[in-house]
Amino acid sequence: MITLIYPYRNRSINRIKRSLDSLVNQSNTIFNVKFIDYGSEPSKASEVKKLVESYTFADYTFSFTQYQPWNKCRALNIIIKNLETEYCFTADVDMMFAQGFIEKLHELKTPDEATYFQVGYLSEEETKKDIPFREYAPKFLSTNEATGLTLFPVKRLKELHGFDEFFHFWGAEDTDMHHRLRNHGLNINYYDQDVLMLHQWHESYLSKTRRDFAEEFVLTGIEHLNHKHKDKNNELKVITVNPNGWGEIITESEFIQLNNQKIDLRLSNNKKDVDHLIHSLLPSENSVLLGIEIVNLKEVSIKNLVKKLLGKKVETYYSMKKINDLLLMQLIAHYRNKNYIYKVSKDAHKITLNIKL
Repeated sequence: MITLIYPYRNRSINRIKRSLDSLVNQSNTIFNVKFIDYGSEPSKASEVKKLVESYTFADYTFSFTQYQPWNKCRALNIIIKNLETEYCFTADVDMMFAQGFIEKLHELKTPDEATYFQVGYLSEEETKKDIPFREYAPKFLSTNEATGLTLFPVKRLKELHGFDEFFHFWGAEDTDMHHRLRNHGLNINYYDQDVLMLHQWHESYLSKTRRDFAEEFVLTGIEHLNHKHKDKNNELKVITVNPNGWGEIITESEFIQLNNQKIDLRLSNNKKDVDHLIHSLLPSENSVLLGIEIVNLKEVSIKNLVKKLLGKKVETYYSMKKINDLLLMQLIAHYRNKNYIYKVSKDAHKITLNIKL
């Protein structure tokens, strides 16, 4: 048995359906699908759960992380940690599979190797078509630098404690896994003899990062940091990661407790207040639940401008985008194993953090 793992959050339901439909008539049916929803908004999650469970080979798991940044590594690890099948394939809802794809996975599976695959990328126009798999005309093909869609021996993934959960948002986590498996003595193969997967067109994540940070979780410079972390892991020949635990799911009861937490501390965007929060209040060794609210005092900024023009000493205030970046970086670097809820108001003038330290 081979398990296909789909990490997911708030994507188009039509892309999911086309992907799962392409698995219905596979020439080899010895597979199942584990669909892990990493905190989609409730209405979307309900719709997707119903769709996924309509396929006899698939089941759906939900992690209550809708108020945390995307972490593909933890989403995958939630499934991998408890997986009983010998092999798994890290899938993507953007993929449509050739009819012989599962059969090829069974041909290639081996306990001491991992294999990743070339992908054909469809244009927006081509994606809209409803034609047999072999009739699509890919706009271009991926190279061996695209490492995200891989067949793994599950035992080896567990020995490495799964994917490195430091990686958030997008970038480098798949290549990091390949590096660590090589360090562990496995061969990594690239299959490009045939195109067995087609990538459905969608708007890129990078285009979303240019929008106002309140619309979605955005952290400036995270892709660069991810790649530096990947390179450092490889330089140090790292094999095992996640020393403080891996693959932990946030339950509904834990989420409700966090979401109902009262605000214990209200701060302005004054630099001194924010620095004190990050460097003094958060590094707590006590097991406490904190509700923190940071408000943008726009009127103070105007007063400071007048004072500055008059040559008077002024208080320094962070922009809310700067506070967002500082807090998210702190959470990713030091508190990713803690349960927390992080919210930015629609007007981007208020940030709320509820965290179980």
